[in-house]
Amino acid sequence: MSASTVDAVEQPDVLARNIRVGSRIWAASQSFFFLAFFFAFLYLRALNTNGLWRGWPHHHPSPSMAFGVAILICVLGSAAIARGAVLVAPEMWRVTAWAALFLALAAIGLQCAQFSSLGFGPTDAAYASVFVGWSGLFTVFLLGTCYWLVTVIGDVTRTGSLPVVRAAAVDGVGFVLLVLAGIEIAAFILLYIVK
Repeated sequence: MSASTVDAVEQPDVLARNIRVGSRIWAASQSFFFLAFFFAFLYLRALNTNGLWRGWPHHHPSPSMAFGVAILICVLGSAAIARGAVLVAPEMWRVTAWAALFLALAAIGLQCAQFSSLGFGPTDAAYASVFVGWSGLFTVFLLGTCYWLVTVIGDVTRTGSLPVVRAAAVDGVGFVLLVLAGIEIAAFILLYIVK
């Protein structure tokens, strides 16, 4: 065992604090990443070069609102369940984490299904490029968070069996999912309602 591994095992409170701080930094970086799409939406919509914000005349890309609502519900449900996983009894955290993972994967599946039935691509209009970029990269970030959640669920090592470290890991994933849910709310309002 290396010295860093021994220190982490001996000081679980330090490891738990590092996980919490790291998850907050990661969530903040995700927020700033998607802020670029927010400003792209505002700028391209305000610019509306030659009146082509929504595409050529008689061709206005419009994603299905049903998919958008279903994705939003799945992401919000996943975030709420993941945040609540810390509050449940210690023997029930894994069940709630699996439920959060299932809802997040359902959102990813719904987004993939929506992409296959969009009828437009990123080169069809300014709106289409923002929509495909924002929702596609959001799905990639959500998939990475699902992977992180799976590693938290499957962690049965010495550090994973420590309640304070496990609680910090579940809290960290829940916080990142909460921030992603906020990003999805902003995306839903802009991409489906404001257009």
